[in-house]
Amino acid sequence: MAAPPTRRYAILLAAQTLCAVIMLFNIHASFRLLIENIGMPHLSMRLSVVQLLLAAALGQACYWYRLHRVALPAIRRNLPLGHLLAFASRIGFIFGSALFSVYFLRHAPVVDLSTVDLVWRGTLLLAILFSLYCYTLELERLGAALQAPPAS
Repeated sequence: MAAPPTRRYAILLAAQTLCAVIMLFNIHASFRLLIENIGMPHLSMRLSVVQLLLAAALGQACYWYRLHRVALPAIRRNLPLGHLLAFASRIGFIFGSALFSVYFLRHAPVVDLSTVDLVWRGTLLLAILFSLYCYTLELERLGAALQAPPAS
């Protein structure tokens, strides 16, 4: 028996949230490494890259499945929660987009990166940012639904 749409929506949103937390945790760790070792080249740890790849892929799978198969549930109006979700979506993407600065600052001392290395790093970067964008877009939609005036 399939789960009700509200439960499926909640499960998919929770999975996307976990993926976003994993990505933001790795971004924070990169910032910390950069600050503690200013001016030194830093190589990405393999576990961090694998976590980022899996989190981005799972987050995308949940987002697109939800978008095509699970409708936004009918929910009661809750202005404070709607505003909080809209704020969280915007601030979450700001933190996620800080990944661009980490990427460039972290690898600035290394000038001999190969084209292949730059391509896979750039692709990973864009995949992470797009995954975070989709997650924040989902929070925006939920926040807007919570703020919508009642149908008359």
